[in-house]
Amino acid sequence: MADEQSPLMLIPSEIRLAIYQLLLNDNGNKTLEIRNEDPESYKRHDIPSRTSYRIIGRDLTRRSQSTTYHLTTNTEMHTSIMGVNRKIYEETSYLLYGSHTFSFGRDIEAMVPFFSNMTKQTRPLLHEIALVKQGSVYTRDYDRCEWRNLCEFLSNDMRIGSLRLVVEGGRPSLGWDNLPQYTMADFKTLAHVKYESLNWVWELLSIKGIRSLDVSSEIHHCPPSHSSAMELFAAFSASIEKGFADFLRSEMLVQR
Repeated sequence: MADEQSPLMLIPSEIRLAIYQLLLNDNGNKTLEIRNEDPESYKRHDIPSRTSYRIIGRDLTRRSQSTTYHLTTNTEMHTSIMGVNRKIYEETSYLLYGSHTFSFGRDIEAMVPFFSNMTKQTRPLLHEIALVKQGSVYTRDYDRCEWRNLCEFLSNDMRIGSLRLVVEGGRPSLGWDNLPQYTMADFKTLAHVKYESLNWVWELLSIKGIRSLDVSSEIHHCPPSHSSAMELFAAFSASIEKGFADFLRSEMLVQR
């Protein structure tokens, strides 16, 4: 990134700010959706400008293919302005990173490359991230590895101010009426039992210093609870927005 003087730096700061807002027009979208690019589209790039990584297809073939991340939200952002020089990068970074939520949905493979492409000085500006955690009965070894890597990166290399977490759960055909609903105290006890299906929770707890945490559920149909694993998953699902959310807040939020 160049440090030379730009003509833009010769005009008053309030006019520069107005120009930045025009060039980084989010069309009123305060949440920016980042997703894995379709691998076939990625192949057509002459010179990829972003970090590439591999994803496993969710179809029956489960092929490993190269891709990168891209913005899917409808905006009119011309981020090339950020590369003019270091001063302009600093002035525009807050407008982009500090005033938007960056949502990755289920494409958590995109998160570490996306954050890695940011400078260490820029990462603390990030206001809020949002993601979906797949239900434990739906995940594969690949998904578990990606989740573990993500939590390790967020713990060691990021300082997240706010997190919006959607957790997938399941409801059996007969509902949750005959299943226990776990309280915050129950989850503290489960933390010592270390059920394998809840390993992702303990990995999530390595992320400290969060000031705001929103936990919601996305419930799907699941098979009847004929095994202890499915019964645990169904009971956990019934507890996501109350006992589990309270437990995460007690463990992860900065104590004021």
